[in-house]
Amino acid sequence: MMFKKLFFPIGGGDELKERIHGALLVNKWFGTHMSIMAFQLDPSTVYNVRMTLRGGVMMDEFLKTAKEELEAEQEENIRIFKEECDKLGIKVSEDQHQPNSAFLRNVIGTRSELVEKHSKYCDLVVVAVPPTGTITGTFEAGVVKSGKPAIVIPRELKEFKIERVLVSLTGSTTNSRALTNAIPILKEAKEVHCITAQHYLQDSMEETQGRIRNYLSMHGINPTFEIVKTEGKIPGQVLTDAAKNGKFDLIVTGINEDSGFREIFLGGASRYFLKNTTVPVFM
Repeated sequence: MMFKKLFFPIGGGDELKERIHGALLVNKWFGTHMSIMAFQLDPSTVYNVRMTLRGGVMMDEFLKTAKEELEAEQEENIRIFKEECDKLGIKVSEDQHQPNSAFLRNVIGTRSELVEKHSKYCDLVVVAVPPTGTITGTFEAGVVKSGKPAIVIPRELKEFKIERVLVSLTGSTTNSRALTNAIPILKEAKEVHCITAQHYLQDSMEETQGRIRNYLSMHGINPTFEIVKTEGKIPGQVLTDAAKNGKFDLIVTGINEDSGFREIFLGGASRYFLKNTTVPVFM
């Protein structure tokens, strides 16, 4: 397997234990080292000088309380992390050369900026689905700005395996890149099923199928194909339905980083898809 180091940023919201557990499941499957970072704001940037007095409490008392809360949160992050590592048999280690290991760091600063910076130095980014499906700065920084392939996991993931993989084909540049990046994963799968819609076909299905089959066969991959119907379905629903009905373990799809990304991936299609998917997605 080509992956050696995974990066998992912890964003805000609930299900902290579940998200850490899900990320560690991915790490265990790959047998890699996972760098986990929990990002928090410096209390002094939150409580500014205009809040010198609030209900008779002085500025330094605000900061003291905020600092105590931050330290308590950091301790809780580490406690949950070590507990989940112990459950899954993952070694807690800073040594990035240690297989099947992970380490959590609490980092102070602006989350999206730090995620973008640190995510550039890994083989694969793992991010959790945003709470409501609406894209957050953390998600965008990890999935788009890192420049790395990413696996997006549901906020609660009880099992991670790659036996049956669903590949979404749209003919876009980023979709092509995702397909190539996913080759090592597809080679590990027992079944690879490719789907597309009629409006994505630039040539006949036979020609498209032939090109893809010829390409994947060079890597020892023998996929099956299907044209799915999109009429009467919400954008994003076709993919979630196909993954659920086919009981797939992983979805491979591309994202669009230009204006189309903003209009489509960050629009209704992505919100529905991210909110409703119960299957991890390789992008």
